Amino acid sequence: MTATEAPPAPGFLRRRRAAAVPAALVSLALLGVNGLAYVMTVVAARLLAPEAFGELAALLGVMFIGVVPAIGLQTAAALTLGANPRDRAAVVARLHTATWVGAGAVGLLGLLAVVPLVSLLHLSGPSTVLWLIAVLVPHTLVGGYDGLLQGTRRYRRLALVNTTFGVLKSGGGIAGLVIGGTPEAALIGMAAGCAGSAVVGWWFSGRPGFARGLRVHVVAATKASGALLGLVLMVNLDLLLARHHLPADLAGEYAVASIFAKVAFWLPQGVSVVLLPRLANAGGRRRLLPVAAALVALVGAVITAATAVLGARALPLVGGAEYGDALGGAVWVFAILGTLFALAQLLLYSGIAASDRVAAVAVWCAVAVEGIGVEVMAYRDGLTVLTVAGIAVGASVLLVGTGLIRLWRAHGSPPVPARGPITA
Repeated sequence: MTATEAPPAPGFLRRRRAAAVPAALVSLALLGVNGLAYVMTVVAARLLAPEAFGELAALLGVMFIGVVPAIGLQTAAALTLGANPRDRAAVVARLHTATWVGAGAVGLLGLLAVVPLVSLLHLSGPSTVLWLIAVLVPHTLVGGYDGLLQGTRRYRRLALVNTTFGVLKSGGGIAGLVIGGTPEAALIGMAAGCAGSAVVGWWFSGRPGFARGLRVHVVAATKASGALLGLVLMVNLDLLLARHHLPADLAGEYAVASIFAKVAFWLPQGVSVVLLPRLANAGGRRRLLPVAAALVALVGAVITAATAVLGARALPLVGGAEYGDALGGAVWVFAILGTLFALAQLLLYSGIAASDRVAAVAVWCAVAVEGIGVEVMAYRDGLTVLTVAGIAVGASVLLVGTGLIRLWRAHGSPPVPARGPITA
């Protein structure tokens, strides 16, 4: 450093540490939540008969869709509070009310779907679907409380609430499996865990009350949910298509390989969580989004490199010696896929924050491209584990590439003054 160069300002360094530490905490918490969910799935596979495990797996697949309103409420709350509203206490109360309305809507829609789901999933009765609804209602409340903590940048509390949620939800499911040994018992345990997590989330978010004037928040959450539903389908579509089209042994190998994609998707989640409230104003998006995208890509590159070094040992390391014959050392493709998912999520959050309808349309177009591509290859008898993953990577590249081009164009446009930071 020369005499004319000033050292980094202490405030600048503190802000960097203040962003990095919460991002790491939230990432570890979310990774733990998803890891516990995976452990519960493994326990279920060991304890349940194949028919019973198939029933539980199908209901958990429905849950992927059912949690979308929770994610939409969380995103809308984080962006609303990230815009630094003047009367924050009143806004928090209205967002809290919108969360309860959203949870009630999830319960009502679930009740309307009971009969169709019993028929579609070939269930013996409605009891398991009713317990699934009992899981989703408090799950939706937890999503709203996460958004309140995220929007007010209380990331340590957010990490604690997420960790508690993962332990109670998955732990309750495992306890139900051990005690009752049925899919219904697992769902009862998960419902109890989610209900306890909702109480914890309410307490740590400041025990907010209720208020009128929530229409704008409900509309914002609904719009966000529509876009995020596309992303949820995008992240899970390849696995579902592989299970549908590939032989059972290859579908099992694909499922094990997809764990590497999920890790690459989960690990940088803290970056998106910490960044999201700051995307509420255009200035924040211009400054932070390129850096965040580079950071997510860097994390993905490290995971991909590590997977490539493991080579053919990667799948046996996770799933056992019976896995790896079809993929060999190409597991790194799944790490790239997970990295693309993480980038797509980050860019979609930016689009939601900017009320950019093109971002949501792009996600649904990518879902369509992937689905059509797999169906065409299946018709031509050209599907393998690697071709399904390759089609998913191709669709994700198109989606992320579109988002990056739009980001580059926006970055070159005249700047918009940013609002002041939130003081929590």
